[in-house]
Amino acid sequence: MTICEIQLIAQKPFPKGYNINPVTIGDYLREYRIGNSYTVFELSLELDVYISTIYKWENNIATPKGKNLTKVIEFMGFDPRSKNLINNKNYELN
Repeated sequence: MTICEIQLIAQKPFPKGYNINPVTIGDYLREYRIGNSYTVFELSLELDVYISTIYKWENNIATPKGKNLTKVIEFMGFDPRSKNLINNKNYELN
C-alpha cells in the first residue's frame, strides 16, 4: 500500500574535467570536446596536432596560434574569444 509518491529530480552531473565557467580558449576546447564525446586522441586527429598539444591547450600551458587557432575555431563553430557563432566559410583570422 502506497501512501504517497515522491519524484526526485536532479541535474545531470558534469563529466570529470568539464569546466562550467570557461574563460580561456583551452577551457572552451575542453568543454566542447567533452560535451561532444571526443577523446583527446580523436580531437588531435581532427585538428591534425599531437595529443600533447591538445593537453597543453586544455591545461592552459600553451594557446593555439595562427593556423591552429583557425582550425580550433572552425572545429567548434565559434570564436571563444568573442563567444559569438560565426559563419566558418567567411571567417578570416585577424
